[in-house]
Amino acid sequence: MRSPRPRALRSLVAVGLAAALTSSPLVLRADPQGAEAAPSDDPQARAAERKKAGDQAMELLRYEDALAAYADAYAITKNVALLYNMGRALEALNRFPEALEKLLAFDAAAPPDLKARVPRLPTIIAELRQRVSTLDVQTNVEGARIVVRNVVVGKSPLAAPLKLVAGPAEIEVDAEGFFGAKKTVTLEGGTTQTVRIDLFSRTTTGVLTVRASASSAEVLVDGKRIGVAPVEVNVPKGTHRITVRHPDFRVYETSAVVPAGGTKAVTATLEAKSVATRWWFWTGIGAVAAAGAAVTVAAFTERAPSTGTIAPGQLPTGAPRGGGATVFEF
Repeated sequence: MRSPRPRALRSLVAVGLAAALTSSPLVLRADPQGAEAAPSDDPQARAAERKKAGDQAMELLRYEDALAAYADAYAITKNVALLYNMGRALEALNRFPEALEKLLAFDAAAPPDLKARVPRLPTIIAELRQRVSTLDVQTNVEGARIVVRNVVVGKSPLAAPLKLVAGPAEIEVDAEGFFGAKKTVTLEGGTTQTVRIDLFSRTTTGVLTVRASASSAEVLVDGKRIGVAPVEVNVPKGTHRITVRHPDFRVYETSAVVPAGGTKAVTATLEAKSVATRWWFWTGIGAVAAAGAAVTVAAFTERAPSTGTIAPGQLPTGAPRGGGATVFEF
């Protein structure tokens, strides 16, 4: 995402703040060289200082510093205009869910005259909504740890669905005594998605992995299709029947014992089918054979003699006299 332009941000983040801070004028003490003195002990003056520091940081594209400064000022004054400022800083940092939260809070709390000074607010909010996805992660184990994009987001059940930046996301769930599980999903902006990831006990199940020597081979376990090799699946402990199928190879079948809490790996080395067993080879032969039969019939089937109108012993008018056969074109 292209970050907001510094000049535009400088104008936007200052909205409404001048009037709000006039009762507590900005206090900046400078030494003879113009450097700032120590922060004022007056809370309102301190808020003004932090607000100005935030504006300057936005101009310099130091969005983290700007956000911290605006948050400090808001903690003192609770000025709703600072919600807007924080929202824009968060947007520049690509922290869209938090930016949306701040701007919605500003939209709800700001007086009409202040909101009128940011006429693009509805558009900004609508654009942010399309960059934010709502995710609800469910699992069968209470207290399981949930990790999204390598960040721990909580334990199951989550108190509320997660607000996340739209796009690909890897979700991991793990708990003591269970096999961890993960799933990769694509979170669509402006939508809510529920993802369920169930965990399997290490005392009653194991992990079966199946690989194949050919790509796109189909894997079945106990007659149930699991997917395309390589696959990894949790199964009850014990013996399981494995079938690997591919249209260009012989069916591979074997069995494997999967231990509780452990892993069993199976590699299927597929054997190519012989030429004679390929359906398309015999179809071709059949087509050729059929064509040959047609040629044979045409060559050896005798025609019935034609019935003529010339009397025996007579030649047709204009026919050549003497030796040589007469050829008639029919």
